[in-house]
Amino acid sequence: MASRFDPRAKALSYLIGSAAIILSTDLIRLAFLSGGLALLLIGIGLGRRWLQVMKALTPTLMLFALVAGWSGGFDAAIGAALRLTALVGAGVLFFGVTPPEELGDALLASGVPSQIAFLLEGALRFTPMMGTLAREVYEAQASRGIRFDGRHLLRNGPLLLTPLLLSVMRFADDLAEGLETRGFGSPQRTPLRDYRLGWRDGALIGVALLLTILIVW
Repeated sequence: MASRFDPRAKALSYLIGSAAIILSTDLIRLAFLSGGLALLLIGIGLGRRWLQVMKALTPTLMLFALVAGWSGGFDAAIGAALRLTALVGAGVLFFGVTPPEELGDALLASGVPSQIAFLLEGALRFTPMMGTLAREVYEAQASRGIRFDGRHLLRNGPLLLTPLLLSVMRFADDLAEGLETRGFGSPQRTPLRDYRLGWRDGALIGVALLLTILIVW
């Protein structure tokens, strides 16, 4: 269903929704919004990914709420926690239904310079990939009995960084070869799909604007 929408419409709706979450000050609306996003993510099969992200961000969430509560009281702490939860949910929803390569091609079709589109696409695609690569190297070294906790990190750090850097350099070489094969930087690039905004995209943006008005008003 989400693939029927233009990536640009989804990106604009995501930005509008994020602005609504940031501007909203009503705790009840924020609670309903956070709960609604959680149910939507579970319904489309992204619930597990959302829970993983929330688990990783739990210390940040607690610190964020503590700082807000210290200066603004209990309501401010709850509002900060709900706001961050909703923002994370909106981010997981957008990036879960919008492949980075489609967003990059859609931006190119809109006239965005290829370098800027590639930087955005690369940040969305390769940052998680680097995290996965680092975790694989860490687990491989840990399976050999090499410890990286506490003071062991100072002594064994090179054993983690060296294979990681080699893997990154190999990946960068493959990426450069792939970009050259695809004609990156050439004045005329043709995306695989013809991106055009249609009535569905207008309806999606309109719904996002309407929800923003209802949330912020």
